[in-house]
Amino acid sequence: MTSAEIRQSFLDFFREKQHTIVPSSSLLPDAPNLLFTNAGMNQFVPIFLAQQKPRWNPPRVADTQKCIRAGGKHNDLEDVGLDTYHHTFFEMLGNWSFGDYFKKEAIDWSWELLVERWKFPPQRLNAIGKRPGPAQPSSFAQKAYDHWPGFFREPDPHPVLQFLTLAKADIFWMSGPRSMRPCPMGSVLPPALRPPRWRPGAPAG
Repeated sequence: MTSAEIRQSFLDFFREKQHTIVPSSSLLPDAPNLLFTNAGMNQFVPIFLAQQKPRWNPPRVADTQKCIRAGGKHNDLEDVGLDTYHHTFFEMLGNWSFGDYFKKEAIDWSWELLVERWKFPPQRLNAIGKRPGPAQPSSFAQKAYDHWPGFFREPDPHPVLQFLTLAKADIFWMSGPRSMRPCPMGSVLPPALRPPRWRPGAPAG
């Protein structure tokens, strides 16, 4: 698939799931603490912070957001060229729920899109959740941990893993202090491009 086909397929999929498709916001955000739009969530921060109410019915949207990471806290400039996945200008495809659905639906639909529609080999997918340490501003992704293993029980040809838990430093990021900014994430579903360094683990703490 080309990038244009992936983008359109993503938007079509979530339109079928009753998401309103919204345009990419400006690369120059209306936010005093951001030089450039650096994440798909930027335009929705006022909703997540309860400063605005979502105007969509149902309150769920999907978008493809143009992003720049060339300065500030999330600066990928020094990493460009050292690997295949750091860029300074890129697009983020996102689906967003504002008090509507939660982790179960998000997990189900991510699997449906990747495996059933895009035919991505499930043996190359890892479900990963955060494992926060003491006094860290996050919690273990218990609901995701409970739901993901059902997708990794098929024996053919073999399950790569059930659910990995990584420390905050490996997987968690914040746009600012917890009291000011939303903090991702519950879990992610990245492709296994190489043998995993981490073994499946139980929740810590």
